[in-house]
Amino acid sequence: MPKPADPAQTPCVSYDDNERIRRICIRVAEHSRGGQDRAVRKRIFDVTGTLLRECHLHTRPLDLATMECASIEQVLSDLSLLRKNLNVGTGYFPPTIRLRFQQNNQEAA
Repeated sequence: MPKPADPAQTPCVSYDDNERIRRICIRVAEHSRGGQDRAVRKRIFDVTGTLLRECHLHTRPLDLATMECASIEQVLSDLSLLRKNLNVGTGYFPPTIRLRFQQNNQEAA
């Protein structure tokens, strides 16, 4: 029988980072073309949150404070790269692709 994961070792997003991600998701959802449809906005919010959390925790730490204040076009550019290239299941993101908002402009170890 497999052992349950140790909660102390489970990576998680800090409260501040989680709030930044939430605010970025709101901006992206409000900017969407389907802005009038609540279901579409919710889906965009959920997908954006998943991409940002997975990338920030498992692939490349993001400068969420800068991302939160950046132009929506810059945010959407990184999200587009994540959506096309990030494997959420494995956490794989091609090392040759650079994100505008990755911290210190370096890959995660």
